[in-house]
Amino acid sequence: MVFLYVLLVLIWSTGFITGKLIVGLMDPNIYLGIRFFLAALLFFALALWQRRTFPSRQELPQQILAGVLMSGLYLGLAYVAIAKGLPAGVMALIGALQPVLVTFLAFLLIKEKTSFLSMLGMLIGIIGLVLVISPALELDMSHGGVTLLTLCLAVGAILALSLGAIYQKMSIASSDIIVSMGIQNLAAGVVAFGFVWMLGEHVFVAQWSSYLLLFWGAVVLSGGGVFLMVWLLRKIHASQVAMLLLLAPPLAAVESYFLFSETMTMVQVIGFVITIAGVYFSRLKA
Repeated sequence: MVFLYVLLVLIWSTGFITGKLIVGLMDPNIYLGIRFFLAALLFFALALWQRRTFPSRQELPQQILAGVLMSGLYLGLAYVAIAKGLPAGVMALIGALQPVLVTFLAFLLIKEKTSFLSMLGMLIGIIGLVLVISPALELDMSHGGVTLLTLCLAVGAILALSLGAIYQKMSIASSDIIVSMGIQNLAAGVVAFGFVWMLGEHVFVAQWSSYLLLFWGAVVLSGGGVFLMVWLLRKIHASQVAMLLLLAPPLAAVESYFLFSETMTMVQVIGFVITIAGVYFSRLKA
């Protein structure tokens, strides 16, 4: 199980790197829309090959809502917020509140309880994450871009992801996961192209690097990362999965250090260690 936790964080962290690599090659929602549709094709092909059971018409709207929330609205609103000037550091800071929101919603909607140690570990992890993103946060805040609109979009994105995560544990938790992922990616793709139309996005550079990034997004990020997250949500507490994702931004900072020669301060290194300690602490039993 620990291997799956590590794999989830590793895959999730590359989403931040991919977001940097697509700049100049594809507009964000064009990338997301194509990625989601390709992932849907992959899951549907696998479902047909293995003769999986498709949901009834009554269950279909629930599957669509889960995909809209967890992939379409989450990534779409986040990208729109950043496109309208919200600094990436502020987006990461708002994202740090997701474990708290998931824990609250899980208790409210599915009566999932969380121990004191888990809450303490969550607090430690958030403090560590704030330290990791603090240099970028200070730099970005000096350039503005934080408005009521962008903040609402960012909060809406995190709320959509949190609700989507809880929804995965509710009425659709017993459905075939391969088929579910196909339907959910298809729904998310429709949302993404809705944002393309709203924002007037049009950039797509047809070259091998673009196709490789689409392959990585469809097969690894959506086909691997999102699938693994949904699978874990069905197996363990939603708050525990949300806590694991706190490690993704610090790990992305380390990856950027090696891939893009970005600097890492001692404060960031300390913050990374504190985040790891917080996530580990949250996993301890009382």
